[in-house]
Amino acid sequence: MSATPVFLHDPVEHPISAAEAVKAVREYAGLRTQGGSAYGVSFDSRTGKNQLCRFEAGELESILPAEFSVRSRVHEYGGGAWCLSSHNAFFVNDSDQQIWCASLSGGFARQLTSMHRSRFADLTFDSVRQRLIAICETHTQGQPEPENRLVSVGSDGRVRVLAEGADFYASPALSPDGSELAWVEWDHPNQPWLSTRVCAASLSDLGYPKEKRVVSDVERAWVQPRFSPDGVLHAVVDRDDWWSIESFNGEAFTPLSGDKPADTEFASAPWQFGLSSYGWDENGALWAIGQHRGYSNLYRHDGIRWQRLCLDLKASRLHSLALADGEICCVAEFSNRQPMVLRISGTPDTYAVNGYALHGGEFPDYPVTNPEPCGAPLPDGSRVPYFLYRGVSAGVAPSPTIIFIHGGPTASTAPILKSAIQFWTQRGYMVADVNYRGSTGYGRSYRMMLAGRWGESDVEDVESVAHDLIYRGLADPGAMFIRGNSAGGYTALSALANSSLFTAGASLYGVSEPSRLNDVTHKFESRYLSWLIGDPVADSTRYLERSPLHNAHRISSPVIFFQGEEDKVVLPEQTREMATRLREQGVPVETHYFSDEGHGFRSPVNQISVLELELAFYSRWISQ
Repeated sequence: MSATPVFLHDPVEHPISAAEAVKAVREYAGLRTQGGSAYGVSFDSRTGKNQLCRFEAGELESILPAEFSVRSRVHEYGGGAWCLSSHNAFFVNDSDQQIWCASLSGGFARQLTSMHRSRFADLTFDSVRQRLIAICETHTQGQPEPENRLVSVGSDGRVRVLAEGADFYASPALSPDGSELAWVEWDHPNQPWLSTRVCAASLSDLGYPKEKRVVSDVERAWVQPRFSPDGVLHAVVDRDDWWSIESFNGEAFTPLSGDKPADTEFASAPWQFGLSSYGWDENGALWAIGQHRGYSNLYRHDGIRWQRLCLDLKASRLHSLALADGEICCVAEFSNRQPMVLRISGTPDTYAVNGYALHGGEFPDYPVTNPEPCGAPLPDGSRVPYFLYRGVSAGVAPSPTIIFIHGGPTASTAPILKSAIQFWTQRGYMVADVNYRGSTGYGRSYRMMLAGRWGESDVEDVESVAHDLIYRGLADPGAMFIRGNSAGGYTALSALANSSLFTAGASLYGVSEPSRLNDVTHKFESRYLSWLIGDPVADSTRYLERSPLHNAHRISSPVIFFQGEEDKVVLPEQTREMATRLREQGVPVETHYFSDEGHGFRSPVNQISVLELELAFYSRWISQ
């Protein structure tokens, strides 16, 4: 459907349409470099598929036949879905979750594994033994939860177990000579951003671990183990509140020499496999991406001290760092242009480095609203960070405002160009994108502030942002909207039940009855709520008090719901029951279900519908 919005102020004459906003979405991930070329995954907004591509001189060349989409569903969120050998690419095919092999020269792809009810992720190529190492998640009929194992996959497709017994495995890393294997593992009820352990083992000639040993020395969130070119194991740990890189001396991990950057995170919450924020160049210097207050910086450690590098392209966010064969590449995202696959060049004796776009980086052909870093005050004197995108009619206030709430909830939002936000700002709306307490990128202590307080701290934070914008005279209190996806949908519904601030709200596959998630959601998050809210039995009253469904009688503002019928994280029944409860008490409700979507919408047609329907919904309540 096409919506006719009601504007409080004059927007641009011809704002981008929902179709244009969705078509403009560009994402790159999983970069690898080899032989002077860069490879990676590119999301095709026209088809909703992930292409495996070679990037060079502004050109993108898909190396797989069109029917394939590179995507893992391990833990439902996937990641780490491909890797390189000298001549081939190994990848997880979305439709069957099996590993396939394709020549880098393109063309035919052959299936490598055939394991019914199994999924694969975090693929790593063992060049010494010409095999793959991966995470395997097996769903056995009749078993309440799948089993996760660290496995090898031979050239014949045979899968062999390397490690098992832990609830979860991630990040396999091989030493340069193939003699050592390291990985991360953890058990329920922990999440990988709360407490994990780094394990290592020497490998036999056949590639089997001789004796596993736990080498991490504190109970913290250990991520991204990897070996330096000279065989020294490194890992990232939030020992002193901030995710920092440390090296293993044979007895314990210790920080790298020199004064490390303050208040900087060298990792992000591993909701997905395959994250890469550091590596070594051909001279043995360590390069790393650090996050500081929502923005990325590039660093180099020369073995003695840290250097912050000055990149000529002013990117807001960097990720997917890849170093090999003399090449340094990453994905760069900006506040005012499309993301790009970036090749970096520089010399060890200078702080200045140059970026060259291998693909992407175009400037939009429409006016762009840049994000402004802001902070809303809390009663204890602290501040809630958020990024403010003013409507294109900036300077005319107050404006209709939408509070954006990211999912996770231990994820984060970054100050980058998002065409969906520009869709709103071009229509006179102001958008506040909030990193409420619990968000990553601001240190472990900030992340841990949500422990036991989900449905309270996050709600207080978004209300503080709304009050801040109204107090500053920027937001129209009669046109204040709130929207969130997944865990953000829970916060949106909770805020609607807790406050009369909001004119209307939108929940995209949002949680409405948290007590049921422990029983029906997938293994990765099945104990998550014990940390977020409390023990389901001992703290059952707390669950009831923080249930949007139980508090539906306190919601009077209109709500629009969007839900995938194939969602295995937040089941559709939750949304149906919540909508029914609100209708029974006379609250205006719209519901939209998508039969072909899971947790998160990938179909361009569906994404377009969501924007158009949400716009029409808000416009209706502005006009009254």
